[in-house]
Amino acid sequence: MKVNQEQFLQQLIENVEDNLTSVNEYMELSDEELNTKYDEKSWSILECMEHLNRYGDYYIPYLKKAMNTSPQKTKDIYKGGWLGNYFANMMQPKGGSISNKMSAPSDKNPIGTTLDRVVLSVRKKQCTQLLEILGHSFDKNINKPRIPISISRVIRLKYGDTLHFLIAHDNRHTLQADRIMYSISNKNTI
Repeated sequence: MKVNQEQFLQQLIENVEDNLTSVNEYMELSDEELNTKYDEKSWSILECMEHLNRYGDYYIPYLKKAMNTSPQKTKDIYKGGWLGNYFANMMQPKGGSISNKMSAPSDKNPIGTTLDRVVLSVRKKQCTQLLEILGHSFDKNINKPRIPISISRVIRLKYGDTLHFLIAHDNRHTLQADRIMYSISNKNTI
């Protein structure tokens, strides 16, 4: 994937802003609505957001470090790596739907955890941190440095690929939570 870096980062910013808008909408829901599930194996809105928080807890410190240590960009084109593109494309919802189901690693799976509204405050903070990182990345070489992925510290993705993957993952689970919210607001049986 070769893209204009400014356009690439601007699209990621728009994605994070959309996700933040959803989080603000979730804050208007009751505790009961935030914990509503389709069935015992599915996640509630709070569980979706907690899952994202756990990934944010891992990746945001690495992204901040990358933002601070990355050299100045020398080209306007960002060339994503094949593995980073694969991971991001695997996560990104297609046409407003999540077609490929995946199992979360046990340390990132919040099912059955007692959660409260603090989860939403953490998610808002993480979205704000991502916006700050993205805002400071326009003049950086996002081809460097590399960041270890959460499931194997041996595999490392480019700074830009990590942003792409993480935000695609956020989009995926925010869409999942949005569907729950819309189902509740339309008074459909969950």
